[in-house]
Amino acid sequence: MLIFYLLAIVALLVATAAIYMALIEVFPVSWLYWHYFIRKPFVWTVFLGTLLWGLVQPDFPLPLAGPLLLMALAIALTYRMHQSVAFPAIDFPPEADAKDLPLRDDMEVAVVDYGGVSRAYALDHLIHHHIINDRFGDSIVAVTYCAMCRSIIPFDVSAIGPLFVGSFKNANMIVADRKTATFFQQATFKSIIGKLHPMELTMVPYQILTYGELRRTGDMPKFATFTERDLRPFELPIPGVWRRIVATELTPGLSAANRNKQLPARTHVVGIIEPGLPPLAVKRDDVRAKGVIELADIGTALVSGGGGVNAFRTSAADARLNLSLTDDLHIRDSVTGSEWSLRGKPLSGPIARNLTPVAVSDEYWFSFKLFHPETRLVAG
Repeated sequence: MLIFYLLAIVALLVATAAIYMALIEVFPVSWLYWHYFIRKPFVWTVFLGTLLWGLVQPDFPLPLAGPLLLMALAIALTYRMHQSVAFPAIDFPPEADAKDLPLRDDMEVAVVDYGGVSRAYALDHLIHHHIINDRFGDSIVAVTYCAMCRSIIPFDVSAIGPLFVGSFKNANMIVADRKTATFFQQATFKSIIGKLHPMELTMVPYQILTYGELRRTGDMPKFATFTERDLRPFELPIPGVWRRIVATELTPGLSAANRNKQLPARTHVVGIIEPGLPPLAVKRDDVRAKGVIELADIGTALVSGGGGVNAFRTSAADARLNLSLTDDLHIRDSVTGSEWSLRGKPLSGPIARNLTPVAVSDEYWFSFKLFHPETRLVAG
């Protein structure tokens, strides 16, 4: 019986490997990748092979029940203990009007304008799934949200199809396409391993606002629909663990030795990720407090109405803008008197075009610095 108990233990280790291999840095991503494919066939083979051996004996050995029960547990864990199951991606959700949804003014919302389509996603809904795949005209966009590092990045995946949560490494989500299961690091956009490797995903512009801020712009897109139950407090598969993690400096999957300590790990920063611009970062609370922070050396202003933070160009071939925030949360150029909404849409004045957005990421400091090591922290 010893060999069957050993097989059962191995099956349990394989069944739970998606968790501990993601959290222990010494395990390479390639192991997580191959584990995704072999875990189910392996545990089923061990279970059925053991059962078949018992059935062909003259008398079924009753002590075999112990290993078989452990193997059955391994099968159950194999189907439950994987990131793709814990955070099931949503494909092409119905859309709904904001008035028909349980929205609150303080809820954060990601707004994507792409292909002539505007759509909004409540982050308290998105966090439970990590990925919502949606249609924007003829394009498919995967809106991804890593809860551990708080990075929100939409990708145009029209060429490869919808994404799902493939794994987790260095405290950041790994996304994968459904067709080939190629692994991509969400934070870098780059493939790691798989049939499509090497490949880089294309980010789609987006903005973060609170629902209250979005409502005040008067420019309300349709939402990916959700219910009150979808807004339940976020939890990991083991209840209570998430609250303990976010209350500390722990960054599961990334050791303290490999984490930058210039700021506390979960300090919210807004980092520049626009191609062609240097990776600068500013504390989110500084932008919220000031309303506008000018990054003059890169011709960009960070703007916040007290909730979301977005960025816009302040220099162009035909104009130099001096942006500020009015009492009614309009963005105003003191040179021309032109005004825009918090989304950068023109409201009044001689400049009747949208402000040019600059791509930023609102995420935790430990993650932004890890994946953008050249980042310079700018005082607000």
